[in-house]
Amino acid sequence: MKMKNIFTVLFFSFSILILGGCLTSKGPSATKDQFERQADIEAPDNAISLIDHLRRVPGVQVFGDGSNASITIRGISSIKSRTEPIFVVDGQQISGGLQFVTRMVPVNDIKSIRVLKNPNETAIYGVRGANGIIEIKLKKEN
Repeated sequence: MKMKNIFTVLFFSFSILILGGCLTSKGPSATKDQFERQADIEAPDNAISLIDHLRRVPGVQVFGDGSNASITIRGISSIKSRTEPIFVVDGQQISGGLQFVTRMVPVNDIKSIRVLKNPNETAIYGVRGANGIIEIKLKKEN
């Protein structure tokens, strides 16, 4: 009877060690840099609209087209709250949403588009950044 108890304790101890090793392994995983690279669009194609560029970013959902388009990054979390992300163009927060930004910023003036989804990245905007942030950098004229 004692041998069976010792075997059971050893078996569970060994199982916990293996499970713990699997959970803490440093194998290939999605790092912050990988997510940032997927969410960045460098040198956007001038032949398509800003809305079409955003459709290509993983985790970004664009519903509708043109003036009827709406966008969500983190999904719909509330019935009454807005789900549209913040738009930041060259460091300036733009109010008016996706429709205003698509009218204001010509695609051929865009240098890069960066979508911030991670809470660590959106923290600088506080509660306003809860739905994500789309940063647009424009080409500088010399």
